Amino acid sequence: MTGLSSLLHRLGLGRPGFDAALAPDRAFVAVGDIHGMHDLLDALIAKLATEAPDLPLVFVGDYVDRGPDSAGVLRRLMELDPDATGGGCLLGNHEAMMLEFLDTPDSAGRLWMANGGAETLRSFGIADPEDHPFETLRDRLRAAAGDALLDWLSQRPLIWQSGNVVVSHAGGDPNLPIEPRRGHGLLWGHPHLFDTPRKDGLWMVHGHFILDAPVMKAGRIGIDTGAFQTGRLTAAIIEPGYVRFIHS
Repeated sequence: MTGLSSLLHRLGLGRPGFDAALAPDRAFVAVGDIHGMHDLLDALIAKLATEAPDLPLVFVGDYVDRGPDSAGVLRRLMELDPDATGGGCLLGNHEAMMLEFLDTPDSAGRLWMANGGAETLRSFGIADPEDHPFETLRDRLRAAAGDALLDWLSQRPLIWQSGNVVVSHAGGDPNLPIEPRRGHGLLWGHPHLFDTPRKDGLWMVHGHFILDAPVMKAGRIGIDTGAFQTGRLTAAIIEPGYVRFIHS
């Protein structure tokens, strides 16, 4: 590498762009962050029944917190069972916080409550969560949610892949191979996701980062349009070489 090439590389200039064709093995639908908006989920599923009938559904995570009916969203997704038709429900960072709260309420409770955990507890019928110790809230949540739902939630994977299209919650580190063990970037995102194209030809579909409108750019498809703030839940219908966005 010449001195000039080395300098450009360090500055992030002269870096090759992303030019891989979008090539899933088959068409599928990715659905953005729901955050307790059960009504928007039902409206979008009804629309998809017409717009994309019989396609696998892949949900990018963040089903809970912020909105009013996290319990209803989780139960609806478990009932829908997209895994059975070739899709799936992935883990988001908000589900990770909820599961950590269930395991270690005293150490994880403050972070979860600061990020919408109280709304999730209320959706399970637990009143005034701010007035109770974290261990008490954990026990009440376990009883209200039930073992079947919590077991299902704990088994959610970090990635789903079809051809050269990978779906995760937050996109991961674009400089590293996509591996489930690298969970932090897949759940919480990475600072270079938006300025560094992947070099392995993989397209990354993700949520987590709220956008004014869904984006398809440089190997990324971002579909979190802030449903709990905007009233707009977004899905991407992804086919070989083509993406179409629809909203609730």
